[in-house]
Amino acid sequence: MPHTTSGLHSMIGNIWPLLLHLSTIVTVLLAVILISQILRTPRKPAVSMGWILVIVFVPLIGIPLYLAFGERKLKIVTRIAGKAQIHLPESPEAHPHPVHSLLTSLGISPSSENNAVQFHQNGQAAWQALSDLLGSARESIDIAIFILGDDPVGKAVLSRLTEKAAQGVQVRLLLDGVGSFKTAQSDLNPLIRNGGEVARFIPVLHRPLRGRTNLRNHRKMVIVDQKKVWTGGRNLAVEYLGPHCPADCWIDLSFCQQGPVISTYRTIFEADWQFAVEGPAPAVYRMSPTSSCGDSRIQVVPSGPDVADDPIYAAFLTACYAAEKRILIVTPYFIPNSGIHEALKLASLRGVDVELILPARSNHRLADIARNRYLRELVKVGARVWLFPDKMVHAKALVFDRTLAMAGSANMDYRSLFLNCEVMSCFYSNRDVGWLAHWIEVLRDQSAPYHPAKAGALKEMIEGLILLGGYEL
Repeated sequence: MPHTTSGLHSMIGNIWPLLLHLSTIVTVLLAVILISQILRTPRKPAVSMGWILVIVFVPLIGIPLYLAFGERKLKIVTRIAGKAQIHLPESPEAHPHPVHSLLTSLGISPSSENNAVQFHQNGQAAWQALSDLLGSARESIDIAIFILGDDPVGKAVLSRLTEKAAQGVQVRLLLDGVGSFKTAQSDLNPLIRNGGEVARFIPVLHRPLRGRTNLRNHRKMVIVDQKKVWTGGRNLAVEYLGPHCPADCWIDLSFCQQGPVISTYRTIFEADWQFAVEGPAPAVYRMSPTSSCGDSRIQVVPSGPDVADDPIYAAFLTACYAAEKRILIVTPYFIPNSGIHEALKLASLRGVDVELILPARSNHRLADIARNRYLRELVKVGARVWLFPDKMVHAKALVFDRTLAMAGSANMDYRSLFLNCEVMSCFYSNRDVGWLAHWIEVLRDQSAPYHPAKAGALKEMIEGLILLGGYEL
C-alpha cells in the first residue's frame, strides 16, 4: 500500500509540470490570437490598449473578460443577416444625396417612394397610434423592443397581445436580454399559454457562442399584419408613452410607416427573431412597386453587431461633411467618437449652423459628465448647444439642410454607433424633413443655451476616466 501511494504521488508530480506547461502554451497562443484580433478591430486606441494590457499582464482575468465583452460583431448573426438581402423597388431616378449613395454601397437597400409616415407629436399620440395598430391586427403582430416596462403600459401591451393571441393572431414578442431583464416570466406566461411566442435576444445568462451580453438589441419595432410598423425611439413603458402620459413623461419621438418600406422592417425582425430562437435563415421579402400609400421617400438603415460595417455611423459622418447650411441634432446622450466630433467642428468652422439639443440632466449622470468635454470644444468653434430643462429628452433625430432627416433608435454615443443593434430611417421628402426640423426647433426654443464652465485638471481627469471606463460595456 505505501508503494502504491508513493507511486501515485510520483505520477501526479510528473504530470503536473506537463499540465502547467501546456496551459501556459494555450494561454500564450490565445492571448496572441486575441491581441491580433484587437489590433484589427476599429475602436478607440485607449480601449484597445486597455484590453491588450489586461490580457498580457492579467491573462486569467483579461482573456475571459474579452471573450465575454470584447468582440463587437456577432459572426453568427452577421451570416444570418447576410442571407436576408432586402429587396425594395428603386425609383427610376437615382437619389442625388451622398448619404443615399454611401448606404447603398454598404449593402443597405435603396430608398423607396410611395410610403406614408405619421409622426407622433407626444407620448399620448404615440400610445393612441400603438393601441389603434394593435387593435387592427388580424393576422400577425411582431414586436422587437428594448424595454417592456413592469408598469401599466407594459401590462396593457401584454394584455392586448394575449387577447389577440387568443383570437388566433400570430404574436411574436422579442425582448432584449438586458433591457427587459426585469420583465418577469410570470407576466409573459399568459401570452404564451394563449399561443403567443416570446424570445429574448442574448439573455444575460446564455450559452457560449450565442452572443455577448454587452451586445444589445436596441431596436423598437411593432409590425402588424406585415403592412404597418410603429417605430422610433420609444420603449413600451410609462416614461415614454401612455393614455395619461404624466407631466414628467419623457420627450421622445416615434412614428408609424406604411408602404414598400415595410419589407425592410420585416426582414430585420426575421433576422433578429431567428437568431434569438436559433431558427433557419430568415426569408427575403419583396414588395411590389405598385404598393403606394403616400408620397414619402424613406431608406431604412439597420446597424449593429449583426450588420457588416457601421452604416448608421457612416451615414452620420457623411451627412455632417455634406451639410452646407445647417445641422440640427437632438439626442439624450452626446458621447461621439473622434470622427463625428471632428466632422461637427469642421462643419461649424466652415460656416454651417450646428445646433445640438440635449436634456439638461439625463437619466445617466455619468453621460452628462462625460459629454462636457465634447460640448466645450464645439461651443469654442461656434456651434450652439441647448439644454432642455426639467424633462428627460430621449428622442433621436437629425436634420441636415433641407434635404435629409434621420430618426429612430440610435443615440449619439459609442454604444449606439458601434455596439447596439439599431435601426434609423432616412427621410428624403421635403414634408418629412420639414416636420422634423420644426419639431426640433420647438424643443430648441424651450431650451436654455449651454455655457461651459472652465474645466480644471481634476474635472478633465474625471471626464477622461468616465470615457475610458465604460461606454463599450
